[in-house]
Amino acid sequence: MAGSGTAHLRGGGALTVEHLTVEFPVGTSGDKVHAVSDVSFDLMKGETLGVVGESGCGKSTTGKAIMRVPPPTSGSVRLGAIDLSTLGADQLRDVRGRLQMIFQDPISSLNPRRTIRDIVAEPLTVRWLDGFPRYPAAQAWDNFTPAMLKLWKNKWLVLLTKIGLGVLLGGVLLYVVASAVGEPDQFGRRDGGAGADLANQIIRGGGLLLAPAAIVGIIGSAIWLLLVFLMIPFKIARSVLVAMEKKEFAKEVDEKVFTALEEVGIPAQVSMTKYPHEFSGGQAQRISIARALVLDPEIIICDEPVSALDVSVQAQVLNLLEDLKASRDISLIFIAHDLAVVKNISDRVVVMYLGKVCEVGQPDLLYSKPRHPYTRALMSAIPVPDPLVDPRSAEEIDGELPSPIHPPSGCRFRTRCARATEICSTAEPEIAEVADGQFVACHHPLDEKDWHLSERSVPVTVSSDLDGLLHSTTPEAPGGVK
Repeated sequence: MAGSGTAHLRGGGALTVEHLTVEFPVGTSGDKVHAVSDVSFDLMKGETLGVVGESGCGKSTTGKAIMRVPPPTSGSVRLGAIDLSTLGADQLRDVRGRLQMIFQDPISSLNPRRTIRDIVAEPLTVRWLDGFPRYPAAQAWDNFTPAMLKLWKNKWLVLLTKIGLGVLLGGVLLYVVASAVGEPDQFGRRDGGAGADLANQIIRGGGLLLAPAAIVGIIGSAIWLLLVFLMIPFKIARSVLVAMEKKEFAKEVDEKVFTALEEVGIPAQVSMTKYPHEFSGGQAQRISIARALVLDPEIIICDEPVSALDVSVQAQVLNLLEDLKASRDISLIFIAHDLAVVKNISDRVVVMYLGKVCEVGQPDLLYSKPRHPYTRALMSAIPVPDPLVDPRSAEEIDGELPSPIHPPSGCRFRTRCARATEICSTAEPEIAEVADGQFVACHHPLDEKDWHLSERSVPVTVSSDLDGLLHSTTPEAPGGVK
């Protein structure tokens, strides 16, 4: 059953995520999609953390929120001693090179209009350009523009402006009507009388209501115009500095890109001038890995990096990641649907359901002795390469995944759990340690007598002829040819 808590955090990790929450608004209805809710975990140096769960459980959103794409709604993400969730844009760019991401679809994550050399070199180029001095005018522009845009979206200013426009238009309409029906003077003009006087007062009131927006607009435009003129000489000076060092930088980048491509098994000599569409899916994913490695990151988030690849290429990419992890001392967060892959590559596994953490533990213990009903069902769904094992023996979960807009109260898995009781609907379970290094968020965790239910040992009923063929040491081909 899915819950919250931090009992499984070890402290001193390379990355620590605490109470991470990500919500997305649903139009103007006021509802929210609760994609990730109060998720906590940590990643030690040199460790591979696997994150598993069915589609829609929030795995990929968690990985992207760590990168602040999108920024989390609440919670903290600490890279060492640095809390990424509190950093501004400039500060985040300074530390983002330590944290990189490999995306699920290798082709769509590569710019089709750029060569492989430019794609892999882009992180280096961005960091190099950031190394040039940023003049006060440019910094003021970067700080002022978001502040002004935020001010323009202020709900009270927007409301006041809407009311002011309504009052102003109402006053103009009243003046037109009053002038049309008023008594004509000696020249035939209608002054509108008392109605026109009232309309003039209403128009003045509308103007007063619009005054704050007008003041903000005038002052903001003046400051923007001033900053534009101030930035021109600084931009020219910066461009000259960039041009002076560009040749030397390009040579250094070519060497680093060449090394990164060769390290991931892509022949750099013939590949640097090619485009993404000229490579297979496995090769494109290797290029994505090279792009992530070029900044020498401490942590790489792998968002289902092999799900779009065939089995043989999956093995190559996984072996590559393991070799790179060992040679570069990199920590990995490995998000995947393939439970068998996660078991083999991970040092620790986090199981998620509907935006919550269900269970955390060592892969061997978690796969052989699951303590959470949902974890047991996931492990039961792993295909067994044995013709005598009936695939129908896999444990099934009844019902559909609940809506993340209106998730169930208490435990989010209770609507599909056969062990649910009244407490599951009223109290959210806290993550607690149930065995050495194994943590579960469940009011009714599984025990030893329940573990055998996850074992896939139900034999398939086969005919005697087929049974003889399966156990024959020299099976005959059709037509009697051995």
